[in-house]
Amino acid sequence: MRGKSDRSGTRARYLRAIWSLTESDHVPVTITGLARALQHVPGSVSEQVKRLVGDGLIEHERYKSVSLTPEGRLEAIQVVRANRVLRCFLHDILNLPWSELATNAEALEGSSSPRFPQRIEASLDEPTHDPYGQPIPTPGGDIEPLTDSPLGQLVHSHRTPVVITRVADAPVEILTFLDERNLRPGTRMQIRASATGSHVADVRTAQWHGTLLPAGIGALRGSLPEEAEQLLAQPSAMDT
Repeated sequence: MRGKSDRSGTRARYLRAIWSLTESDHVPVTITGLARALQHVPGSVSEQVKRLVGDGLIEHERYKSVSLTPEGRLEAIQVVRANRVLRCFLHDILNLPWSELATNAEALEGSSSPRFPQRIEASLDEPTHDPYGQPIPTPGGDIEPLTDSPLGQLVHSHRTPVVITRVADAPVEILTFLDERNLRPGTRMQIRASATGSHVADVRTAQWHGTLLPAGIGALRGSLPEEAEQLLAQPSAMDT
């Protein structure tokens, strides 16, 4: 018999987190990874996972990964769709600070009816991406395939041109840091591994030159611009 986990913001957050981790990283979702994404302790995450298993929304065996069932994926993608539409509303209509969109959209999704995001979407002329560059699923559950890469995979010893494509879900303090430096989707920058330590990047944009620590690197996704192939063939020219 299925459990009785609610359809509140908690359930939505868990389904969205599992779906987003699978969408972005294409690696098995563990209890530890899910707890890190939700900023919860693993013990409390395990309890909610059991409820979602009881509801038939996810599959999980002890010490193994968490995955969505077909029913769970359908509900998760609708949750993701509503959340990203709400972010557009908060950004385009209410002009909320960019770094606060995620937390406020999450608060709204737990208290709004299913019709609310639908009406917002119609009023915004059906946006295809949210302000963080994340694609918005269609009403039928289709979504644009992701072709970008985690920023960490694009950091090399020589300076590399990169365009920021997306910002992953991250704590408010990380989003604030990125916002203050205009490290948003569409920003062009040059990056290279920093000599100060591993997993640290030296970043240059038209507006900022500084260091990105692992938390900032982990929140960004990017792609190489068209001219990157030629530039990468001449790394010495990029290090001036």
